[in-house]
Amino acid sequence: MNLNPETRNGYYISAEMKKVWAVQMNLLKKLLEVCQKYNLKIWADSGTLLGAIREKGYIPWDDDIDMTMFREDFDKLQAIAKNEFKSPYFWQSGYTDLFPNGMGKLRMDNTAAIERATVFRNQHQGIFIDIFPQDVMPDDKDELNKFVEEVLKSKEEMTLICEHHYSLTNWKYNYQVFKKVKKAKKKGFQKSFKDFDNLVKRYKDKDYKNVSLIAWYYHERNLKKREWFDKTIYFPFEDILIPVPKNYHAILTKLYGENYMTPIQAPSMHDGFICVSTERSYKDFLPSLRRKLIKEAWNERIKRLVSLFKKL
Repeated sequence: MNLNPETRNGYYISAEMKKVWAVQMNLLKKLLEVCQKYNLKIWADSGTLLGAIREKGYIPWDDDIDMTMFREDFDKLQAIAKNEFKSPYFWQSGYTDLFPNGMGKLRMDNTAAIERATVFRNQHQGIFIDIFPQDVMPDDKDELNKFVEEVLKSKEEMTLICEHHYSLTNWKYNYQVFKKVKKAKKKGFQKSFKDFDNLVKRYKDKDYKNVSLIAWYYHERNLKKREWFDKTIYFPFEDILIPVPKNYHAILTKLYGENYMTPIQAPSMHDGFICVSTERSYKDFLPSLRRKLIKEAWNERIKRLVSLFKKL
């Protein structure tokens, strides 16, 4: 992969970003190699799918790679991950790390890709690519809405074990959060995650027409027809070919609208990260980042307290 800085669609891509892309491409090649070895179907998704079709590579302002699989193959990948993804690769899921999400990430050891929301989590935070399971969804609209509510509630319980936020002034809210956190921690993360994982797979044996990324998050635009993935074709992506659903037009139209071939610059999903390094481990950065964010939080609280006293 060319690591020199360049401009695409009027957007400047630095050499540093190219280095991050190169690590992600390494991860993608390893993932596709393992999927091919075990005959697991996998496709480009979201911005990576759009990039393959429109740019023949990364969207210039994108900062990650998104792949997707049907639940059956995703679970097979999880089962073999420990043996197939050895250091410097790390397969991250709720079964291998303190990771409150139903998706998977393939990460690279001795690198850093730290998001503000994960600074205080004790989990692997190397550069990664995302792998999203597509779960079967009920056809009935009322049943679908009820199912989504159940999943969100289960995910909240799982997330509270890993992180929780209290208000400076709303003590009633704090008490409610405290009770939820206490209950969730008593249950334990592994039990909570297993319950969540079983819940999102409730309809896996049903012959329903739609699938969704509900194990990550639910949005109507991510509700896709199973038949859109019936056939696989390959498109160039940087210096390799990657699998995409043959009916990519229907998927991209659902995600981005009819004009998806027209570039519209948007913020990256991860807002540029709070810390990225291709040469040093996330472990080197977390202590100072945590101190910095704690200091910022206290300074903000002091400002708010002063403001409240002035109003008295």
